[in-house]
Amino acid sequence: MSKISTYANATPVTLSDKFIGTEVAGTPVNVTKNFLISDLLTLFQSNITLQNVLDAGNTATQSITLTGNISLDGGNLTLGSTASLYVGGLLIDSTGATGALGQTLTSDASGNPVWGSGGGGSQNLEQVLAVGNTATNNINLTGNLNLTGNIVETGDIGLTGNIIQTGGNYNLTGNLTQTGDITLTGDYGQTGAMRLTGGMVHAGSYQYSAGQFTMTASGTMVLGGALTCNSSVSLTGTVKDYTDTLGADGQVLVSNASGQVTWQSTVPSTTTTVDAASDPSANADVIFYSATSGGGTIYLDSPLNVAGRKVVLVRTSTTAAANIGANGGSVNGVAAKPLPTILYSTTTCVSDGTDWYCSNGQTL
Repeated sequence: MSKISTYANATPVTLSDKFIGTEVAGTPVNVTKNFLISDLLTLFQSNITLQNVLDAGNTATQSITLTGNISLDGGNLTLGSTASLYVGGLLIDSTGATGALGQTLTSDASGNPVWGSGGGGSQNLEQVLAVGNTATNNINLTGNLNLTGNIVETGDIGLTGNIIQTGGNYNLTGNLTQTGDITLTGDYGQTGAMRLTGGMVHAGSYQYSAGQFTMTASGTMVLGGALTCNSSVSLTGTVKDYTDTLGADGQVLVSNASGQVTWQSTVPSTTTTVDAASDPSANADVIFYSATSGGGTIYLDSPLNVAGRKVVLVRTSTTAAANIGANGGSVNGVAAKPLPTILYSTTTCVSDGTDWYCSNGQTL
């Protein structure tokens, strides 16, 4: 083949420029022809594939920008220890789902990545408890704890906020130190110590199976309902009545008609008015009686007949005298004794639990 002369091309080279070359496979063979640069590009582009590029070298020194998808059918996508993966769009897990607020990318039983509630991140308490309900470190709460189920605690709980319990039971075998308020509508079962510096409002039952309920000298217990004690009550401090008043020397606590107790110097007597033929009230201290024209007997039997009980009888009528008796016991050694006939006369009787001993201004 003869030598081909060359010449300089205009700059820049365009696809419409021609160059001189040899067409090896042409007819006739090895003929000298003129070609367009676009003809050569078509020749090269048909052989440019990603596989050919990767075979030539798998290291890129320039940025690679993809506007489509990358699909891996097997194999791994590996980033070096100094490389980073930036995701500016949505991150989709193996199920085709995008993560919800607070979810993290976790692994399922098969090792596939899925959006779930495990791991770290900004999760709510429900998501955390769904992963595991055992805490090995302390839990510190500065707000309120609202519960609709049960709290079962075998260690100590230290709270500076409030406990509001609307359902279930609160069972504690450790200590509870509370500086806020506790409001309970369920049952409270406590076998350890309870230290409360705030208020406690409880609409359910309070059961103390062991230990003591201790209040300091500056503490106060206010009961708006009933106090039931099946054992003993030991008081080493002072007791105030419902008016917030301390008792004076020698005073006793006395209940009024509403069941509220007050400190009083004397115990008020209960009175009843009966006919000679009827029995007095079981708690009467003073009995005003009037006899029928046919007489009759006032019986001081149980439950009036209690050891140490004193009863005063006052005659309020001028009709015939009545008798005084005690079924199952005696009055001054006999079954019955006549009451005095003088109007407004009084008779005082004291019981030893079985018999009565009575006296007045007349001989019985």
